[in-house]
Amino acid sequence: MDEREAERTAVLAVIRAETEAWLQRDFEALASHWLQSPQTRRMEYFASLGVRVDEGWDPIAARLRKIVERFPDKQAFAGRVHWEKVNVVIDGNVAWVTFDQIGSDTGEDRKRQLRILHRIDGVWKIACMVMMEGDIEAADCPLIEVDEHARILWTNRMARERMPGHPGLVVAAGRLRARRSEHDVALRDAVRFAHIELQSQRPLVVAPKQAWAVTLGEDATGVPLYCWVLLEDGKALISFDDAQTVERRIAGAREVFGLSPAQTRLARLIINGEDVAAAAKRLGVSVNTVRTQLQRIFDKTGVHSQSALVRALLSVEAPTK
Repeated sequence: MDEREAERTAVLAVIRAETEAWLQRDFEALASHWLQSPQTRRMEYFASLGVRVDEGWDPIAARLRKIVERFPDKQAFAGRVHWEKVNVVIDGNVAWVTFDQIGSDTGEDRKRQLRILHRIDGVWKIACMVMMEGDIEAADCPLIEVDEHARILWTNRMARERMPGHPGLVVAAGRLRARRSEHDVALRDAVRFAHIELQSQRPLVVAPKQAWAVTLGEDATGVPLYCWVLLEDGKALISFDDAQTVERRIAGAREVFGLSPAQTRLARLIINGEDVAAAAKRLGVSVNTVRTQLQRIFDKTGVHSQSALVRALLSVEAPTK
C-alpha cells in the first residue's frame, strides 16, 4: 500500500469509527474522533426539521450527549450501513471526504455527507461535518431518479415493488420507458425538459416546484394512467401511482384556474376516467349539465379535449404562499 492509499484508509477509518460509536451510543468513543475546538462545526439539514448549525465543540457535545441519552438503542454498522460515491481529497494536514451514507440508526435512509478532517500530531480528527437529508427519502410514493436519457439512477422501495408488471411503465436496457410506444416520446421529452430546467441553475424556490404530467394510456379497466416528471432535491424524478399528488394537483388547479366546487368534483371524475354519462350519474345531474360544466372548465383551462384537460390539471400546482 503506497503512502497516498494509506492516508486515505486512515481518514476513512476515523469516519467509520466515529459512525460506529454513534450507532453504539458510545459518546466518549465518538468524542475522541472530533477536534474539540471552538472552530469545530456540525451542520445538518433534514426535510422534517430544517437546518441546524452547531458552532464549537461544546454545543456539539452537549447536543450529541443528549441524543445518546434520550435514544439509547444500539445498532450495528455492519449489515445496516454502507457508503456510496466516496470521494477523498488530502492536502497536507487537511482532508475532505464526501459520500452518501445509506442506512443508519433510523433505517434505510440516505444522507449526503461532507467531513473535513485535520491531522494533529499525526492523528486525524473531524473538524467539520455537514449532513443533508433530502425530501425524496421520506416520500410515501414511488420515485425513480433518471438522467437526461431516462437511464435509471436510483429507485425507492415503493418503486421497486410496483414497477414489475406496471401497466404504464417498463424498464428496457436500464432506461425507463412508457409501456406503449405512442406515449414514450412525451415521457422522453418531459425528462429532457426537466434536465434543461435543472441546468438553468435557477433556484426552484422562486417558483412552485415544477412537474410535467405524462399520459401513459389506460389500464385494463379503462382508468387513465399517468406519471409525473418532477424536480426535487436537485434531481429529475419520476413519480407514479401517487394519490396524494393527484389530490394536490387538483387542489392547485382549483386555485390556479378558479374552478368552482362543482367543477372541481367533475374534474376529479374526469381524471379518474369517467365519461360524461358516468360523471352525470355520480354527480346526480343531467348529462347536459355535465357538458355545460365541462365546457366551462375547458374555457378556464384553455384546452379543448378531455385528454388535454387531464394533462393540464395534473401539471399545475398552486404558487407557494
